[in-house]
Amino acid sequence: MRDKKSLEILLGELEGIPNPSPDLEQQETPPDLASSLITLASLMGDLEDSKVIDLGCGSGILSIGAVMAGAREAVGIDVDAKAVAMAWVNSRKMGVRDRVRFYVRDVRSFNESGDLVLQNPPFGVVKRHMDLVFLERAFLSADVVYSIHLAGNSEFLARFANEHGFSLTHVERWPFPIPRRFWYHKKRVVRIPVEILRFERG
Repeated sequence: MRDKKSLEILLGELEGIPNPSPDLEQQETPPDLASSLITLASLMGDLEDSKVIDLGCGSGILSIGAVMAGAREAVGIDVDAKAVAMAWVNSRKMGVRDRVRFYVRDVRSFNESGDLVLQNPPFGVVKRHMDLVFLERAFLSADVVYSIHLAGNSEFLARFANEHGFSLTHVERWPFPIPRRFWYHKKRVVRIPVEILRFERG
C-alpha cells in the first residue's frame, strides 16, 4: 500500500477527460479526494487483493489508483468513449495496463460483479436522480461500495441503501473544486462540499 500523499502525487500526473460533457456531469475526481477514498478503503481492509468496479470511471483515476494501492484488478466503465480511451492511456503511463480493464458501457447495462465498488457518479443535477441509478447498480455489483455524493444527502441515501439491503457505515466530508469548464459556470473555481459514503451489504 502506497502512502496517501505519494499516491496523490502520482494520481496528479494523470491526464483528464478531453472535452468533458456538461450533460454527463463529467467532473474529474481531484487527486487528493481520490487518494483519500482509496486510502480509506485500504484502512478498512476492503481494498487489498480485491476486484474493484469503477462505475463512470472517467479518465480512470479511481481504478488506476486502486490497483496501485493494492487491489488485484479493476474494471472501469464509462459511456464516453473519449474518457475510456484516456483511461487506457493513463493506465499505461502508470504501468498498470495489465491489471485494469475499461469499457464503453452504459451503467444500466453493466452486469459484472466484484468485491468492491469505488465510484464518483454524476451528482444528479443535470439529469435528476442519475446518482441513484449509479448507486443502485453499485449495490448489484459488490458487497462494499464507496461513492462520492453532494453533502447533505447522506440520510436520504442511507434510507435508499436500506431498501437495497445495504447500510451506510461511514461518512467523510470533503471540499470538491469544480473549475469553470461549462457554459453555466460563473466563477473560475467553485468548491462544493461532498461526502465519501461507505456502504456495506447487510
